[in-house]
Amino acid sequence: MPDPYRNFKFEVEIDGFVRAGFSKVTGLSRTTEEISYREGGENETPHKLPGQTSFGDITMERGISDDDDFQNWSDTIFNVDQVNGEQGDDDFRRKVVVYLKNKAGDRKVKWTIFRAWPKEFTAGDLDANANDVEIESMVLANEGIKRESL
Repeated sequence: MPDPYRNFKFEVEIDGFVRAGFSKVTGLSRTTEEISYREGGENETPHKLPGQTSFGDITMERGISDDDDFQNWSDTIFNVDQVNGEQGDDDFRRKVVVYLKNKAGDRKVKWTIFRAWPKEFTAGDLDANANDVEIESMVLANEGIKRESL
């Protein structure tokens, strides 16, 4: 049985405009509702079927730098709602890919996140008494997650 991969070696691509630089990615999850029903004459236990599947919000964190792509993507949502009071097309949605790497830096596992868009952006706390890296975060809504071994 091979050893499990470490959780600190990963890379993120967002439709080709952002690559790596993230310190944390959380929320890669999928939940399927359970539908219970009873069948006539079968009173011992209810039958259970899979229902609608939903995908959790994904939170991505990274250190603030001169790269504005993250902020610009977040701004497209605000602009879509503000321009002439009309909803724009889906040009704000992106495909996000998270790669988990082994010790040698080879990509081993891939999560593809479909039709993601930033629903929350946080610039981070400014604290003169701290000496940490300034972190910005974004919460992404999405319409699907697929995991693949590479």
